Amino acid sequence: MSGSEPGGGAGPTHSRRGDDTPCVSVLMTIYNACPYLSRSLDSLVAQSFRDWELIAVENGSRDESAATLAGYERDARIRAFYLKSNIGRTPALRYAFSQARGKYIAVLDADDKAHPQRLLKQVDHLESHPETVLLGTWVDYIDSRDAVIGERTPPTEAAALLRHMAGENPIVHSSAMYRAAAASEVGGYPENKPYSQDYGLWLRLLGRGAPAMLPERLAQFRILSSSMTQSRKQEVEVARDLLQSMIDAREMLNLCKEGKRRNREAIAIARVRYAVALARSRRLVEGLRAACRALTADPISIVNNRITRGFLWH
Repeated sequence: MSGSEPGGGAGPTHSRRGDDTPCVSVLMTIYNACPYLSRSLDSLVAQSFRDWELIAVENGSRDESAATLAGYERDARIRAFYLKSNIGRTPALRYAFSQARGKYIAVLDADDKAHPQRLLKQVDHLESHPETVLLGTWVDYIDSRDAVIGERTPPTEAAALLRHMAGENPIVHSSAMYRAAAASEVGGYPENKPYSQDYGLWLRLLGRGAPAMLPERLAQFRILSSSMTQSRKQEVEVARDLLQSMIDAREMLNLCKEGKRRNREAIAIARVRYAVALARSRRLVEGLRAACRALTADPISIVNNRITRGFLWH
């Protein structure tokens, strides 16, 4: 992908400075993030670890995000790419990845924040653990005012983390750091994953090495009411994407007995959610067929799971 333009000709204007190869390339895609973008960028500039570059893809925002980003380009480590129109999250990430020069890839979404020690601690871990291909951290959830409203603390033991990944994505994107070479070998972010592209990449990477989790809250993930609002059509697309991701996990992960059980339940839940999403979008016949397929595929998991019972009978 190196040197290619995203979106079939909707290529960006960009600035590129400096010839030194950085240790870490930080990927950021930006779309209408102006209220929080400066906080995110400030958290990166404040890192104690200095050997990084930012690949910032401004994805055709309609607010003042582009102007905010331009104000940070005086820092030679920040490489900004400006798209004329929104090409989608996954294509923007794939383009950012194609421009990265670092040994390691980190991610920071445009409304999230990084702890000042995040990059330093993640680089130290990856340097001393060559078997680790993908590294996450614990995360604080924050609101629009940066107040902590929750936390995510997945298991840190490798086998437990792998079992966790059989049924969900425990590695928040803005907490992730992974090896660029391994990601290149597996093709980077999957093109066919419009919503779960991070989980799709994690599954690919786990064929090349082990996952790890730092038991420190080194990232802050912003929860906004607007980010949880979806159209009925988008709800169907998200549910379909999630279902396929759970099926991919079954096929791609080397799971123990407990991991297989978690994955079966996750697939059953995802099937029911997809059926409900179809019904809510007034695709009633498709929704009924999907519900029947879910019941036929794994009736025990559905009947025994309170989430799927709630979807079907309440």
